[in-house]
Amino acid sequence: MTKSFRVVYLKPEEIHFDRHGDTLSLTVTQNDVSVQYPRVVLRSCFPVSDSRVYLSVRDASEEEQPEIGIIEDWKALKPGDREAVAAELDLYYFVPTIHKIHDIHEELGFLYWTVQTDKGTQEFVMRNSIIRNTRQVSPGHWLLIDVNDARHEITDVTDLDSRSQKLLARFLSF
Repeated sequence: MTKSFRVVYLKPEEIHFDRHGDTLSLTVTQNDVSVQYPRVVLRSCFPVSDSRVYLSVRDASEEEQPEIGIIEDWKALKPGDREAVAAELDLYYFVPTIHKIHDIHEELGFLYWTVQTDKGTQEFVMRNSIIRNTRQVSPGHWLLIDVNDARHEITDVTDLDSRSQKLLARFLSF
């Protein structure tokens, strides 16, 4: 049986976001009826390069994270709501760029990385399943996804020093 999908656009005047720590919640009020979603996540729709348009709002209290609706332009939200949305997007789309690889070592099916990024020295752990945990964005441009689903980016492998390239070549085919 085919499941149908209907796009629901959320109107800025009918929604309100709140942040409690790192948790984003949503209240939708239509025709004097309010529905509360205690935990939501936001994901950019296409075009991903334009982070202000087409945000999918999903109910994070359910495992499948069903879509509640789409915000066409979150910059049209009230100031407090914009701040809450911006903080959520900054958390999810935080992607440090790797400039140097200090070390990669393998242990019990995991890769332990120590790298220098545009955000400072960082350490992260990946499963040693390169196919599932790396994405080649374009030739020489890689996205690495760690065990916590955090992403790190290498924008151009040839910009890395030779030692970093050798370490990387042991684990990636580029």
